[in-house]
Amino acid sequence: MERMTVKVTQGELQELKKLVSIIKNVRLPLSQRRIAKSQYESIIKHAKHCDRLTM
Repeated sequence: MERMTVKVTQGELQELKKLVSIIKNVRLPLSQRRIAKSQYESIIKHAKHCDRLTM
């Protein structure tokens, strides 16, 4: 699978960092981590659909 770079705004970057910390925190309930992962993926998809995809 080829990795692609997606340009995100400063606000999106801050949100992604916050979500990654939630996803990696094993002390939090699995349901919270799944929600955070879903939100993370949604931000990435949104950035891709806004023509900010770079190769």
